Amino acid sequence: MKRWMLACLWVISSVVSGATTMPDTAVQPVTEQVSSITALNLIALCFCIYLLWALGRYLYLRPRHSDKEQSAKYKWQVYQNLATSLDAKNYTILSRHLYPSQLEALSLDCVVLSPFGVFVVVVIDQKGLIAVETDSQVWPCRYKNKTHYLANPLSAAAQRASTLASVLNTPFGVRWIVVFPDEAEFSPTRPADCCTVSEVALDILRYTRCQFSHEQTRLFEQAVLAYGDHHKRLSA
Repeated sequence: MKRWMLACLWVISSVVSGATTMPDTAVQPVTEQVSSITALNLIALCFCIYLLWALGRYLYLRPRHSDKEQSAKYKWQVYQNLATSLDAKNYTILSRHLYPSQLEALSLDCVVLSPFGVFVVVVIDQKGLIAVETDSQVWPCRYKNKTHYLANPLSAAAQRASTLASVLNTPFGVRWIVVFPDEAEFSPTRPADCCTVSEVALDILRYTRCQFSHEQTRLFEQAVLAYGDHHKRLSA
């Protein structure tokens, strides 16, 4: 984009200098000079139109890129919290940062496999005061004096957990956790299956009853990765 801007400025300056300065000895006829200036004007106009279009597109897409970067930041923070707080001997963390295509096939941000359960981690980038309405399809959220409406994250997380349970072929032991930024507040109370970024590891560690063997968790890991690879081949 910078090269196009420089080229546009160069063309415009050429047109301006060509229109204001005339050579001492005119070799070409006046009509040819006029047509040459007209052609340069047309080129400059096209470059200006492109420049305006590129600038408008940049301004339009900039908030979306910013939202994606912020969401990716929270997901990375969740992974860092889990990786530093959970024992690698008992917990296997499958994050979209490590396995992008495999987890994307299941619409998952992160999965934690352990003998104490399989945990589907869904990261929601929503700050402010969140009105929890478990029976509603949307939750009103108040942030910076504006009201936003968030699709019920518990319903989405439960659906993803159900899908993962079918892939793992297990009727029990698959739970879900919805993670919000630390700046989020809940009204009237925070649901049991919701937590903040700094609390996600503690929320998993509270489960201490064994549900699976270590061999089963390794089979679960293979099943998740194999499903993602199969889905990737079908999409190719």
